[in-house]
Amino acid sequence: MTIQTAVVKQKVSVQNLRIGMYICQLDRSWLETPFPFQGFYIRTKNEIEEVQAFCEYVYIDSEKGITLHADSKISKPSPLLKKKKKVYRPRSARTLNFRPGHYGEKLKPIHKEFSNAHQIMMDLTRAVEQTSFNLKSGNKYDFSETKALAGQMVDSIIRNPNTMVWLTQLKKKGGYTYNHSLKSAVLASVFGRHLGLQEEELKMLASGVLLADVGKTKISSKLLNKTDDLTDEELKLMRSHVELGVELLAKDNTIDHRILTITETHHERYDGSGYPYGLVGQEIPTVGQIAGIVDTFDAMTSIKPYGKQYTPSQAMEWFYKQRDHLFSSKLVDEFIQAIGLYPSGSLVYLSDNSIGLVLSHNKAKRLKPEILLLRDSNNKVLEKPRFVDLSKKSLFSKVERPSVAGNVDPTSFQINTETLLSSFEGFSKLRKIGFA
Repeated sequence: MTIQTAVVKQKVSVQNLRIGMYICQLDRSWLETPFPFQGFYIRTKNEIEEVQAFCEYVYIDSEKGITLHADSKISKPSPLLKKKKKVYRPRSARTLNFRPGHYGEKLKPIHKEFSNAHQIMMDLTRAVEQTSFNLKSGNKYDFSETKALAGQMVDSIIRNPNTMVWLTQLKKKGGYTYNHSLKSAVLASVFGRHLGLQEEELKMLASGVLLADVGKTKISSKLLNKTDDLTDEELKLMRSHVELGVELLAKDNTIDHRILTITETHHERYDGSGYPYGLVGQEIPTVGQIAGIVDTFDAMTSIKPYGKQYTPSQAMEWFYKQRDHLFSSKLVDEFIQAIGLYPSGSLVYLSDNSIGLVLSHNKAKRLKPEILLLRDSNNKVLEKPRFVDLSKKSLFSKVERPSVAGNVDPTSFQINTETLLSSFEGFSKLRKIGFA
C-alpha cells in the first residue's frame, strides 16, 4: 500500500511572495488564471507581478520551495506534477480560449506578403544564431530582440500563414537545431492562428517554441549530431536540455512564465511516456502540448543527423495513429486542419505526373492548392518555375486542372532554392503592376 504524504501548505499574501517559493494553491480556480494548474516555482520578479495581478493570497508548499522566512533561493525548474502515475484517461485538450475562425479566411495575397516575410525570416534567423553563439561562448545574451522578431513573425502569419511556412521549408542554410527552432515556431503560430488564440497568446507561443531548445546550447555539438543510437548516459544528458533551458531563461526577469512552461513541458506526452516528469493528459499545459506536436512534426519532416525524414503526409498519418496516445486527439485533429496533408513548401506530384511545390494550403479544396510547377507532365524540368492555381481552370479552357496525388520523396528531386526565390520575387513584381 502506498502512503501519501500531506503537503505542507502555508498561506501567503501575494505581497510577500519571493523567488524560490512553490505555489501549490491559489485563492481562486486555476482556470481563471494563466498559471499551470499543477503548481509552479516562482522563478522571476515578472512571475511575482503576474500572480499579484490575479490573486490576493496563495498557498505555498514549504517542502518544495522556500518558506516565508527562508533566505535561500531556488532557480531550478518546477516539477509541475511530481506525483505517482495516474490511470490514463484521455480528456479534452480545450483549456485555452480557442476561437476557431477568429482571423477569418480572407488573407493578404502571398505575393504582397512575400518580401516582408522574407526579411523577417532572415532577421530572425540571424538573431537566433547570434543568441545561440553568445550562450555557447559564455558572452552576454539578451532575448529581447528574438522575442520582438517573433512578434513580427506572428503579425506576418496573421496576415497570411502560408508565406512564412513556405519560406521556412525552403531554408537550407544553418544547422538543424537553428532551423528546427525557427520552423517549429512558425508551425506553432500557424496552429495557434487556426485555433483563434489572441494575438498576445500567439506571440508568447511563438517566442516559447522558438526558445524551447535553448538548453541545447549547453550540450556538445558532437552529441547533438550523433548519428548512432545514444547510450543511456548520453540520452540522460540530451534530455537535460529541458532543465538547462529553463535555468537559462529564468535568469531573464522579462521572460513570461508561460515561455518557461513551454520549455519545461514540450517533451511531455499525453500517455505519460514523456519527460522530464511523465505528466499525463491534461496535466500537460496546453501550450506544452501544442509545442510538443509542432516540435515532433518538424523533426519528422526535416533532414537531420539522425533518423528518417518523413513526407508531411506520412507524418500526418503517423500523428493520426497517436491520437489520445502520445498526443490529444482534439489537438491532433485541429493540427491536421491547420497545416493540411500537403502544407506550404511540400513537394508533390500531380494526377498528370507533373511535380510542383505547394505555395498555399487550400482548406476548401485540399487537393487543389496554388503551386509552383517545377516539372511538367512530359517529365521536363522547367527552367523557370510556373505559378499555377489548381483550383482554377486554365484560361479559355473548360478542362479541370490536375490535383495533388501525393508527396514526392524530397531526397529524389533536387530544388534550386535561389532560382525559386528569384522567380517568386519576379512574379511578385509582375503581380504588383498587373502582368501576372
